[in-house]
Amino acid sequence: MSEKKEKRKSVLFVYTSFSSFVNNDYEILSVEYNVVKYRFLPVKGVLRNGWQIIRQFFFLLLFGWKFDLLFCWFADYHSFLPTLFAKIFRKKAMVVIGGYDVCRIRKLNYGAFCSPLRGWFCANSMKMANWILPVSNYVDRKASVIAPHANRRMIYNCVSIKHQSDFQSVKTNTILTVGLINNDRTFYLKGIDTFFATARLLPAFKFQVVGINPSKLAHKLGNLPLNVTLFEKVNQTELTSFYKNAKVYCQLSRSESFGLSILEAMTFGEFPVVTREGGMPEVVGEFGNVVKRDPQAIADLIEYKILKGGVVDEKAIIQHIEKYFTSKKREDSLIQLIREN
Repeated sequence: MSEKKEKRKSVLFVYTSFSSFVNNDYEILSVEYNVVKYRFLPVKGVLRNGWQIIRQFFFLLLFGWKFDLLFCWFADYHSFLPTLFAKIFRKKAMVVIGGYDVCRIRKLNYGAFCSPLRGWFCANSMKMANWILPVSNYVDRKASVIAPHANRRMIYNCVSIKHQSDFQSVKTNTILTVGLINNDRTFYLKGIDTFFATARLLPAFKFQVVGINPSKLAHKLGNLPLNVTLFEKVNQTELTSFYKNAKVYCQLSRSESFGLSILEAMTFGEFPVVTREGGMPEVVGEFGNVVKRDPQAIADLIEYKILKGGVVDEKAIIQHIEKYFTSKKREDSLIQLIREN
């Protein structure tokens, strides 16, 4: 008689938006476990979020005991009850800490801790979880202050390496930046003002912004440099063509806990130029330049060192990503941690 097959563990996968990096973890967990998705729909206003919390409460009350692991992407309103119910039902809870959930930039009203109530939900989710999983060392340092006694395991966010072998033949002297830029706050957070100022100093080169909403930011675009082209949000296939074409990728953000777009650009051999904010210096390592927010210095770097200096080693940039930031790296670390606990 054949041995009875071991029962697969069940995971409740709690999220607010099914972005590419959230989907990546869902696929990683689904290989070994039975994973059930639960979306907490984020809305504006305490009362409307209260309804989502009530809905989640009854779901967990009825079904929470069935799961071996409650896995949450980001700490926020949606992670508090899963971590609490995990304690009640003596289950495991893990919360991925992405950066917004440990951040507070009062000047731009950015970060969960700009709201004391929201910050309370984040902090207590981290304190009750069996493990919190920061996506960079920068985020890990922030989390260690908020929840000093929590078990933490830093596991880098990741990208899938799917570049084409002929990427070198299509590179042009184009400088690219990517982000979801649809209001004044994201305009400044992503450093688009600095990107425009740099473009004005390099009129002979093309600058591209992908992910901007011109209709919502018309008041910021009246004096747009002639060498800047704006593109609204595109799908991943279309975005790939931008990465293949550009030689330089700029992320001049004022806050960036990790920088997934930087990774995506680097998988196509783009040379990254980033500000010294958050986890971006970790991502680029020695294969990019970390700069001050000085448009003239950034322009000189791009023109003389990168575009005219010939210092870009595209294969070395890709090898750096393959060494630290692949889906396989994240999968191995995540699955090992779950097995150990």
